[in-house]
Amino acid sequence: MRLLFRRAVAWLFTLQGKFIIAASVCSILFTTAGGLIIISRDVAQYRQNSISQGRAIAEISRLTLTNVMVYNELGMMDDRDLKDFLDYFIIQFMQRDPRVVHMAVIDTAGKIVASSDIKRYGELYDDRKSLAELKMLEVTSSTGHFNGKSVLNISVPLNISSKSWGGLCICISTADVDEAISKRRKEITLIAALFFVLSLLIVRVGAKILAKPVIQLAGIMDGIKNNVDLEQVEVLHDISRLQARRDELGRLQNSFLWMVQRLRQADLENKKAMETLIQTEKMVSIGQLASGVAHEINNPLGGIALCFDNLVNGKLDEDVRNEHVEVINESLQKIRKIVAQLLHFSRMTVKDPRPGNINSLIRRILLLLNYRPSERRMTIHTELADLPPVMMDENLMGQVLMNILTNALQAMDGEGLLTIRTELRDSFAYISIEDTGPGIAPDILPSIFEPFFTTKPVGDGTGLGLSISKSIVEQHGGAITAENLPNGRGARFIIIIPVTEV
Repeated sequence: MRLLFRRAVAWLFTLQGKFIIAASVCSILFTTAGGLIIISRDVAQYRQNSISQGRAIAEISRLTLTNVMVYNELGMMDDRDLKDFLDYFIIQFMQRDPRVVHMAVIDTAGKIVASSDIKRYGELYDDRKSLAELKMLEVTSSTGHFNGKSVLNISVPLNISSKSWGGLCICISTADVDEAISKRRKEITLIAALFFVLSLLIVRVGAKILAKPVIQLAGIMDGIKNNVDLEQVEVLHDISRLQARRDELGRLQNSFLWMVQRLRQADLENKKAMETLIQTEKMVSIGQLASGVAHEINNPLGGIALCFDNLVNGKLDEDVRNEHVEVINESLQKIRKIVAQLLHFSRMTVKDPRPGNINSLIRRILLLLNYRPSERRMTIHTELADLPPVMMDENLMGQVLMNILTNALQAMDGEGLLTIRTELRDSFAYISIEDTGPGIAPDILPSIFEPFFTTKPVGDGTGLGLSISKSIVEQHGGAITAENLPNGRGARFIIIIPVTEV
């Protein structure tokens, strides 16, 4: 559930999500506003039609009843006949038009002289507003309620010029109008909902089409961000498949492609410079190893020369001669092994990452450095755990180990304990190198991985060793850190490299 929520939140902040939300809000606003305008217009039209029909009914009734009142004035109809006619007229009219729910004829004094409700004969009409409007001799209409139902109240005066006989009050039910309005509202709401859904689909497709090049460019940029080596970024091969565009996105795309080409060119130049620096630093390390290696070779060479002299000039029996031959062979094998290690370390570096054994690499580097502890009071202690293969370039990673181990031996100045540990943590190989030297001054600790930073005397160091080591480890997807041990007992370097999944 949390994962879905996080994805939804992340989607809201994407370009596609923002576009869809903005377009949806606009669509809702325009759809709602349009629907309200149409509904209000239709309601007004329905109301006006209802009023017009009510006024027409009232006008027809007015003409009929006015004529009857004139007949009564001329004596052609007595009061009894007038009352009967009014009752008959109301009954017949309400039967012909079921919308009429109430009719009442009122005299000039406000008394009811005829009504669809016979109980109200002779009573005063209780609608003071209608009475006031009748005295003004104007046809008026208003909405109200009769017996709990919505009705249109129409008051029409019964008069000829200034002669008035009262008025006629008609209540016309608006139930059919209200039903028609309700139906119309539902229709418009349904149409608006369908329009909104359709607009959402169109917006979704449009947003996908518009955001596609931006998503592709973002994917390429993520690939560049997550890979140090631009030549290893697979998504860069998709650049050629980007469609040409003439809009602003096309300009962004062209600028992005130009930037990627410049990055690739700069990356190639940086690789060449880094290879040169690595080889230079390696030559410095080889120079530092030269005296020790010469000493290691000189000892067996002295033994070989002595054995040869005894074999040539001395009178030796067969057993002693065989012993001398064996000593010469062992000394030559030792010299061959030392020279082979030195050649393996000093050859030109070509980046070739492949699964390798980090513990085996550490042992080979220690064998090459063995002359220093052996001729001084230094001890090397190793705790190498079983590790899965590590994807690495052994030449480059050997350069890193050689540089850090050499620095540690130099820091102990002839005596101390060098401890190398390896362990596996969460799919990462951890290599810890500790010495018992004076440690690293706290004020320079943050700067030791910066290029050309060194605390050694002029001519003893280039200041590039740790900087190059950091770059090599990061190219392998790892990290390198340095810290002082507690109580000033030395320094610790930790190298972290991802292991290879088998």
